[in-house]
Amino acid sequence: MKFKTRKPADTITVPARMYPDEAAEKKLVSFMRRFQAAKRTAYQALRRGKKPEEIVKDLYRKFFPNARWCQWALEDAKATCDAQKEQLKMHVSDLEGKIEKSEEKLKRTKNKLHRQGILARIAKLRAKLEYWKGFLERDEVPPAVFGGKKNLLLLQEGKLSKEEWRELRSNAFYSVGQANQKGLEGQHGNANTEIVYDEATDSFRLNVYIPPEPEDKRAEGKENRAKQRARRDKDWVSVPLEIPARYRNLLLCCLAGGGPYSVRVVRRDGRFDCFISFSLGDTAEVDRTSPMAGMDLNPDVVAVTVVLPDGNFKVSRCFWCHDLVHASHEKREWIAGNLAKGVADWLESLGVKQVALEELSFAQDHDTNRAFNRITHNFCVRLLFNRIVVALRKRGIAVFTVPAHFTSLIGFFKYSETYGLNTHQAAALVIARRALGFKEKVPKTLLRLLGRPPGEGWAHGRLWGRLFGMFKAARKKVSRYFSVKAFTPSAWLEHIFAGAG
Repeated sequence: MKFKTRKPADTITVPARMYPDEAAEKKLVSFMRRFQAAKRTAYQALRRGKKPEEIVKDLYRKFFPNARWCQWALEDAKATCDAQKEQLKMHVSDLEGKIEKSEEKLKRTKNKLHRQGILARIAKLRAKLEYWKGFLERDEVPPAVFGGKKNLLLLQEGKLSKEEWRELRSNAFYSVGQANQKGLEGQHGNANTEIVYDEATDSFRLNVYIPPEPEDKRAEGKENRAKQRARRDKDWVSVPLEIPARYRNLLLCCLAGGGPYSVRVVRRDGRFDCFISFSLGDTAEVDRTSPMAGMDLNPDVVAVTVVLPDGNFKVSRCFWCHDLVHASHEKREWIAGNLAKGVADWLESLGVKQVALEELSFAQDHDTNRAFNRITHNFCVRLLFNRIVVALRKRGIAVFTVPAHFTSLIGFFKYSETYGLNTHQAAALVIARRALGFKEKVPKTLLRLLGRPPGEGWAHGRLWGRLFGMFKAARKKVSRYFSVKAFTPSAWLEHIFAGAG
């Protein structure tokens, strides 16, 4: 059972703050309105199946006579379409899981009133499932509410003013980096949103090109159209930019190398936030002569296990984060950032130069319990994944991802008792071994219990899958009568193969 090692997206996003004066703020707000209108137009055109080149021409004629801004508005709309498609698959998967769990509860429930509640829930979930499946069957992109569905409902109820609603729908613009393009002051990396570092004042500034609004085609001659295409100095807006101290060196390295960077500017509560994204250049390959650290990410704990080049266990540690799933959005970001820093510092102190994580999966094991759904939601795992990857790469540690097939099961039954590890630490051990290219064969004792004689070339992946199915069925039965948290692998094997429970 050999898996391919991959690399996660090699991008870091630097949060910054802009401080425009009154005149610059007025121009930026006006341009945000145009850009968001172009994005919404492009999104609806994509849903109708219009070709990208035709959409760019329409945007050029209606919103701004600049091909780059038109292309970037289209790219932003494409990203929204892709996100809607991914969310559609996730909705269908989640609803199917919820219906299955509800039907299992219905079989066990005897109380008449409780059964009525569960039946009503199943009917509601099936109606939602039919709605979302309809988009998959028709191969359509679901509609999106720019500005937020909750805010739209508040607007309809009169709790949100039209001015606030318009501001929510016209509060950002986005430009893609281009290494071979220069801005107003000759800085490579982005043609229309140029970041410049001033050595004399040790400060940054952002130059934004704001094209003039398109004129009436019928009254427009060739000379006027040529003037609109030309980038004039007066069409640029220069704004002071504040970069956090911990990101300054990374951004300076990117600017010095002339690498591409993308810029997204967002207006929130009267302030202008700028998010600068660029590559950190993590192109290293797996080094099978050096130790590898594996990480198992969970909403309440990050387990890290370091493996020697020969695949043997070296050291392991758990980083607990009990408050992550219950904290507010801002505090959750802070907890994840501190946790990622702690993990990266510990690995750096050990001299580890490469780390492997599981590839993110959006399959949810939902129940009918809201508290359980909140704890198991993938947002926390994704947040931890992104923060840890960035923290590691900032310290020069290479990051890889491997498929997550049966890592917890293999670690629990094969390594947890041998090395005295908990389930998460044992799973991290399997992840590290998988990244180094080791195959996880089923132990001989398990082969005999599964009815497969050793040495006959059985597909070990299928055998682990068979054990997983048997373990899942046994756990469902046993958990009704016992607390299974303290069950050892030996105890589980007794229940699985002796039919106890």
